[in-house]
Amino acid sequence: MDVKKVDLPCAIGKRTVYDMKGHKPFNEKNISTSYSAEELVELLSRLPAFAPKPVCKFIINGRTLFGKLEYKKKSDLYIRHKFGKKVVQYDMKQLQSVDILKY
Repeated sequence: MDVKKVDLPCAIGKRTVYDMKGHKPFNEKNISTSYSAEELVELLSRLPAFAPKPVCKFIINGRTLFGKLEYKKKSDLYIRHKFGKKVVQYDMKQLQSVDILKY
């Protein structure tokens, strides 16, 4: 059996993502730093119901909270802390920053 060595982008440590129509590379963004806290909350609240919710680090009134954003209504955030069963309500005005830890 003859095996050819193929020079793949992933083999040399580079990752290239292509659009199937025009074969142009996508602009990759670091999702946790390129958006403001309000924009990131808006994106997280629009995830479909079947998608797994990412574990995030929320800073609210100087307190650091780890959990998942369950949903958002107007100016209220509903966060499930760590692996708890209870969903806690917070005001959007109190939110200082959001970082995605694990998706």
